[in-house]
Amino acid sequence: MESDDELIAIVSMECRLPQADGVDEFWQKLVDGDSAVRDLTDEEVAAAGVPEGRRSRADYVKRAGVIDGLAEFDSTYFGYSPREADILDVQQRLMLESSVSLLERANIDPHRTRQRIGVFAGSGMSTYLFGALRRRDLVESLGEMVIRHGNDKDFLATRTSYKLNLRGPSVNVQTACSTGLVAVHSAVQSLLLNECDAAVAGAVHVRLPQHAGYRYQVGGVLSPDGVCRPFDSGANGTVFTNGIGLVLLKRLRDAVADGDEVHAVIAASAVNNDGAEKVSFTAPSVSGQVEVLSDALQISGAKQTDITYIEAHGTGTALGDPIEIEAIKQAYGLDGAPCGIGSLKGNFGHLNIAAGIIGLIKAALVLKHGYVPPTVNVDEVNPALELDDSRYFVTTEGLPLDRGTEHWAGVSAFGMGGTNGHVILKSYEPTPAEEPAHQPADDAAAAGPSILTFSARSEDALRGQAAALADRLAADPDASLAAYAHTLREGRTLHPYRASLAAVDRAEAVTRLRSGRYHRGAESGTNEIAFVFAGQGTQRQAMGAALATKNQHFARRLAEAVAAVNEHTDFDVNTYLGPDGPVDGIDTSVAQPLLFAVEYALATALVDAGVRPSYVLGHSLGEIVAATVAGVFDLRSAAALVATRARLMGGCPTGSMLAVDRLDEFRDLLDGGDLVVAATNSPAQFVLSGTHEAVAEAVARAADAGVRHQRLATSHAFHSPLMRGAAEEFRAFLHTVEFRAPSIALVSNITGRVLTEYEARSPHYWADHLLRTVDFAESMETLRAAGVRRFIEIGSGRSMSNLVRANLASDTELTPELAQTLGELEHEEESFADAVALGWAADPEVPVEEYATAARMVSLPTYAFERHVHWVEPTLGFGSDDDADAPVTASVSVPAPVPAPAAAPAPAASAADNGSADLDGPTEEIRAIVAKIFESFIGAPATAHEREFFELGGNSLMAIQLINKLRETFELDFSVRDFYENSSVSATTNVITSLLLEEPAHV
Repeated sequence: MESDDELIAIVSMECRLPQADGVDEFWQKLVDGDSAVRDLTDEEVAAAGVPEGRRSRADYVKRAGVIDGLAEFDSTYFGYSPREADILDVQQRLMLESSVSLLERANIDPHRTRQRIGVFAGSGMSTYLFGALRRRDLVESLGEMVIRHGNDKDFLATRTSYKLNLRGPSVNVQTACSTGLVAVHSAVQSLLLNECDAAVAGAVHVRLPQHAGYRYQVGGVLSPDGVCRPFDSGANGTVFTNGIGLVLLKRLRDAVADGDEVHAVIAASAVNNDGAEKVSFTAPSVSGQVEVLSDALQISGAKQTDITYIEAHGTGTALGDPIEIEAIKQAYGLDGAPCGIGSLKGNFGHLNIAAGIIGLIKAALVLKHGYVPPTVNVDEVNPALELDDSRYFVTTEGLPLDRGTEHWAGVSAFGMGGTNGHVILKSYEPTPAEEPAHQPADDAAAAGPSILTFSARSEDALRGQAAALADRLAADPDASLAAYAHTLREGRTLHPYRASLAAVDRAEAVTRLRSGRYHRGAESGTNEIAFVFAGQGTQRQAMGAALATKNQHFARRLAEAVAAVNEHTDFDVNTYLGPDGPVDGIDTSVAQPLLFAVEYALATALVDAGVRPSYVLGHSLGEIVAATVAGVFDLRSAAALVATRARLMGGCPTGSMLAVDRLDEFRDLLDGGDLVVAATNSPAQFVLSGTHEAVAEAVARAADAGVRHQRLATSHAFHSPLMRGAAEEFRAFLHTVEFRAPSIALVSNITGRVLTEYEARSPHYWADHLLRTVDFAESMETLRAAGVRRFIEIGSGRSMSNLVRANLASDTELTPELAQTLGELEHEEESFADAVALGWAADPEVPVEEYATAARMVSLPTYAFERHVHWVEPTLGFGSDDDADAPVTASVSVPAPVPAPAAAPAPAASAADNGSADLDGPTEEIRAIVAKIFESFIGAPATAHEREFFELGGNSLMAIQLINKLRETFELDFSVRDFYENSSVSATTNVITSLLLEEPAHV
């Protein structure tokens, strides 16, 4: 290529091969010089369906490269019903999952990116199709078209683009063994023509059954012992194996601008065909190979001697190896710097149409790591290659490269039929300005908390995501949480099940991820948040001071609240907010305005951050703050109200309060009026309030009865008759206050219900508030019944969180999500950020950018697929078997053939003659039959009778087959329109019942 503007960057790579479930495992296998082709047991070969007479022959080779877990697929991620996933070609499944991982390695969310992403890929002929077509039940239920559609390689690229929302060119490439490399060439050309901004390129090949060997034929291309020996003197054939390889390509200038990791740079690519000047259609041609190598070299602008490593096609055949070496010598010259030649086919066998792309991935890793792995199974280099007097040598041993020098490598792939591909790579070293900016781990706390957000298509997959993220963090001592947070927010697709957490250091994040202590949310279900405001007694020294220095929203709101309160007090609230501010034993007249200012600032700062509650409730004083946030009072009115309330309560006669875990032992003491229940905090926590003498007697009673109890550090008996004088004066003051209807549902701690507008605007309600029992337990019951499970504590400490947890402890179906706005004094900023994280889990529109700041994204684990078995037993070759109706898959069972109704309801002259009671039996029988038909198409029980066929995973092709099945079963004309408008089990049943009665359907 003539200039850097024409260079193409490899920004991510993905592969899945025998004994190598990813690029790292693939590279380690190469470095270790291990082979992934293994011996097959006779039991495995027999289980693959190979007849005993064939597998016992002396020329039958029991060797293969096997991909583990091939029957497993995450159908949920891609929106497939279980039945359709069962018949989808395994090659296309691998393509879908690997493409997701490939994009995530490049930190691209295809649903949000503005880049046009193309797909250039090919697959082998589907041998999975043979097994599916032998299954009469599948063909009858799904239809031959659906099965062929799921296995036709014409749909490989377009299916990937559709399922992943990719909008660039989507093109299948099919050139036999050179497919993978030709796909790369096609992608490069598309990028250079600006048809796309990024391109997925590669190939997949899977031959089934995997555990079947092959018959050796003398003079054929296959090895007699199942060992591939590239360039060895004993090279006598190859062995075909299975695998997938993909790369994501971008124009280099774009990759640098996007901050991508560049593994290697494609300097040139070329493709041609041998034409007719060769021995046979499948034979290689020296001239064709020379031409394609020379074309690529010329385009690259490199000199012949710049190329110091070639990843050859290297099939290990007596004919192919010498022809390839001769072509290399002619194209790259005999003299100059030493040039190593290698082939991965000794390790992994011949990956068929994926061979070229896997070779490209290997060569890119060679340049990235500065190391050439050994070519295995070479005991003696074939003398017929005549390498002794040339600059070329077979890399039989590992070879380190000089890391201070730019290196060039060539990659070849030659397809049967004569299409040749060659790519020239060069190493890439980013300039210092391009290096990612890493935040030292020691500075993490100083930088403040980060919010990690992640999501998945199911709860199980979400746990898998958390585990993978924890493992990566634990293994990365230099991890920047900010970079992790930025990458998760910008570089990952948002899925229906969400999770989030805030942390300031790596160890804490790992602990929370592994223990499941992260906030959860989902598209379905309730995502309402309740703000829970703490009451008097929760104040502490320097409350909110640390947060105010770091969070401008909170600092501004706190200043507003303090200024409003100070207008109505004879002290400055700021005196009690500093590190030296006295809070122990402060008077009620000080404590309540102080708590009000801080809690109001916390709640409004959270709302400013995008976290909006659906419910608010508070404990005693906390309900005043909750009402202010809900709009019942404006800030100035609320400040005057709180200051007046606190002053009046502080002027009442003194008293005591006692917390106990049950009430039965105190019933007689509660009858006299000197002792009352001030609060029902939970089913096992109550607060008694009254005179000093009455409380002292209750303490003695509790000690004698073994009741757990604790005196509270209060100067007054709040929520008792001792507050009556304050309540009367407060009522008079309240008549001067302007009330409004709450704009947020406000749960009363007196009635336990959502406050009505009348109650909210009643001076009597707020005056009686000083006297009445705080029924926090009933308030929590109201929220539990409403399905609320997310609670943010507004205030310092965890007292309200503990009460919420205590009230929901008996509900096994509702696990609360809790966050505190001010946790421990030294973690205030982190606690507030964690409350924002809970808000994001409930609503991903909550912005978290300020908690995910980093210059560049980093490499993180890819999606943790939740795979299940989807499998149709494969068959050998093209043969048919009339007895092939075995169970379809290990994940589902095939329902018995659907019988016709024993007797349809008799037609009637009018609807009046057919009361609904008479139809219950036949209708339920029809419903059961319809449900079984649905199940046979969907592949899972159709228990949700109200869900539409298409919501259950059906598609239009399947619908046509299902409609025909309904017509045949019930012997009636069930139209396509009828089904599309009534496609649930229940609606379809109603239509069929009406048709059987010759009445119009009313649905």
